[in-house]
Amino acid sequence: MISSPTRRSIAVGAGTVLVATALAFLVVATLGLAAGTAVAGDQSAVLRPSPYAIDADPGEEFTVEITMQSQGGHGGEGVESVALAAQYHPDYLEITDIERGPWLEQGPETDVEAEGVLAHDDGTAVLEQWRDPVEDGATGNAKLATITVEVADDAPPSETTIDFGESRVELPRQMPLPIFDQDATVTIDGGEDAAPAFDHPNPHDLETDAVVDDGESDDAPGTNSTTTGDGDETDDGDAVPGLSAPATAVIVVGTVLAFVGGRSVGKQ
Repeated sequence: MISSPTRRSIAVGAGTVLVATALAFLVVATLGLAAGTAVAGDQSAVLRPSPYAIDADPGEEFTVEITMQSQGGHGGEGVESVALAAQYHPDYLEITDIERGPWLEQGPETDVEAEGVLAHDDGTAVLEQWRDPVEDGATGNAKLATITVEVADDAPPSETTIDFGESRVELPRQMPLPIFDQDATVTIDGGEDAAPAFDHPNPHDLETDAVVDDGESDDAPGTNSTTTGDGDETDDGDAVPGLSAPATAVIVVGTVLAFVGGRSVGKQ
C-alpha cells in the first residue's frame, strides 16, 4: 500500500501536469489566433516601403518599392482602387518619378487604369490606380508602386521621412479599408536632427493626369513574403518568426511538460 505522503505527491504532481498542459494549450491557441489575424489581412491594407531606412548624401538618388498586403473585405470582396499618397519635405527630398506595380493585376483578369501627379512644391506624389471593370477586385501581397527619390543638393545633415499615411484603399461601392502604413526614413549625410514639419495639402485634392507607364513587372503578384529594409525575405505566416504555429505548439507543450517532470523527479 502506498503511504499517504506518496499518494499526496502523486496527486499534486498529476494536478500540476494537468494545469501546466492546459496553460500551454491556452498559450498556443492565443498564438494561433493572433497569427491567423495577422496573416489574413482581412478588412484592412498594409503598406510597407523597402528599404524603410535609407542613408543618402545630398544630391543622391535612390528608389523605394512599396508593397501592399490585403485580403479585401467581407466575403472575399477584393480591392477596386488604390490611391497611393507619398508625402515628404520638399526642402530635403524630391520624388521625381512614380511607377505602378502589379498589385491590382491580381485576381480575375481586367484592365488597370492609372493617373498620377508629382506636386513637388506641395511635397506630395500621388498615384491612383483602379480596375476597370472591377471583376471581384484584387487581393494578395505584391508590389504596389516604385518611387524614385532625389536628395536636395543643399540638404543639411538630418533625418526626414516619406509618409504614406494619407493613402486610400477602396472596395467596390467606394468602401474604404483601414490602412496600416510604415514610413520610409531617410538619414541625410549622417545627420540626427529631425527635419521640421511641413504643411501638406490634402493629396486627394490634387489634379492628376493619365500615367503612360504600363505597369508591367517581372514580379509575381500574390506572393506571401515581404522584403525588409536589408533585402531579406520574411514569411508573414508564422506565429513566431521562423516557426509555424504547429511547431510552436509542440515546443511550448514539450517545454512545460519537461519542466514539470523535472520538478516531480526532484521532489521524490
